[in-house]
Amino acid sequence: MTLLEQADYMPGIPDELDIKKYGIGLIGCGTIANQAHLPAYQKHGIPVVACCDVNEEAARATAERFGIPFWTTNVQEFLKKTEIKVIDMAVHPDVRMDLLKEIAKNPRPVLCQKPLALDLKQAKELGDFTKENNIILGVNQQARWAPGHKALKHLLDQGLIGNIYNIHHVMRSYQDQPGWWWTTMKHFIILDHGIHYIDLARYFSQSPYVHQGEWERVHCTTAKLTDQNSISPLIYSANIEFGPMGGNNPLMASLQFNNIVKAKTSHSYTWWVDGDKGSIWGHHDKLFISMAKASSVIQEIRLDGKWFPDGFAGSMIDFITAIDQKKKPPVTPEDNYNTVALTAAMVISSEEGRVVERAEILRGDKIHV
Repeated sequence: MTLLEQADYMPGIPDELDIKKYGIGLIGCGTIANQAHLPAYQKHGIPVVACCDVNEEAARATAERFGIPFWTTNVQEFLKKTEIKVIDMAVHPDVRMDLLKEIAKNPRPVLCQKPLALDLKQAKELGDFTKENNIILGVNQQARWAPGHKALKHLLDQGLIGNIYNIHHVMRSYQDQPGWWWTTMKHFIILDHGIHYIDLARYFSQSPYVHQGEWERVHCTTAKLTDQNSISPLIYSANIEFGPMGGNNPLMASLQFNNIVKAKTSHSYTWWVDGDKGSIWGHHDKLFISMAKASSVIQEIRLDGKWFPDGFAGSMIDFITAIDQKKKPPVTPEDNYNTVALTAAMVISSEEGRVVERAEILRGDKIHV
C-alpha cells in the first residue's frame, strides 16, 4: 500500500480551474518576491500580469527578469489594470493598511505575506477593514504548503498514527549576519522567522485526530549572546499547552529554535509527531514512520519538491481555487489571529518569565509586543 502520492503534497492546478482567468498583480518586488513568489508562479504556470514597487529599479528589473508585461511605481496606476484579478501583497506590515485603502476603491482578493501583522491589534484592524470593504483576504503562511509539512499533515489527517498527543520541533540555523534588516528588528526570531514553526504547530494540531485543536497557554524562554549583531535574542524554547489547565491535556507541543549556531555542520531541522498508534518524524525532504505494533520497522518516504519555491505556489493555487469555488481562503485572518496571538504571548512570556494564556491576549490585556 502506498501511503503517500506526490499529488498529496505537491502543488497542482485542479483540472476544473482555469488559472489563466486569474491574473496576479504583485505589490512588492523585493528579495522574497524574486526568490520565492515569482519563481513559484513561473514553475507552476500561474500568470503574473503586473508588478509594483516604490523602487523603480526593483520594479523594472523584476518585470524584465520574469517577463511581466507591466510594471510601475504608482499603486493607483497599478490598480487600474483590469487584468489584475488577484493581488499578491509581498510588503512589510507597516504599509499594508495604506495599500488596502487603495485596493478598497476597486476591491480584488488579496493574498498577504505572513504574518498578517506583528501584533494582534493591527492584524484585527486589517481583517476588519477588508470585511467592511468586501476585500477577500488570505494570509500566505506558505510553510503549510512546503512539501515536507504538507506531506506530514496528510498522513496525520489519514489517522496513520492514531490520536495525536505530542508535537515537537527542533530548528538549528544561523541568521546573525551583520547588515541585514532582521538584525535590527525587535523580536525577529519569534515574530518573523519563528512564526513559520509556531504556525505549523497550530496547523498540525488542526488534524481531525487531535482532540483539542487550539492552543490555550504558552511558556517561552529566550537567550541572547553578548556579542551578537541582532538586537533581540536568537534562541527560543516554547512549551505550548492545549485544553484545560492542569497538565492533563490530550496534546502538547514543544518548539526549540537556535538561530545562532555558528557550526554550520550541526544545523538541522526536524519535526516529530507522536500518536497512540505510532510516530512520524522528518525533515524537508523525507519522512520516517514507526508504528507501535511493529516498532522495529522504520519506513522512509523520500519527498519531491522544496519549500522555496513550491510552498509559495501551493499557497497561491489553493487561494485562487477557494476564490473560484466561492469558499473561504485556506488561511483566513481569523485563523491567523491565533498565530499572531501565540507569537505575542511568547514574547510576553519570555520577557516577564511567566505562562501567558490565549484568552489574555485575545481580550486585549496585552497585545502589543
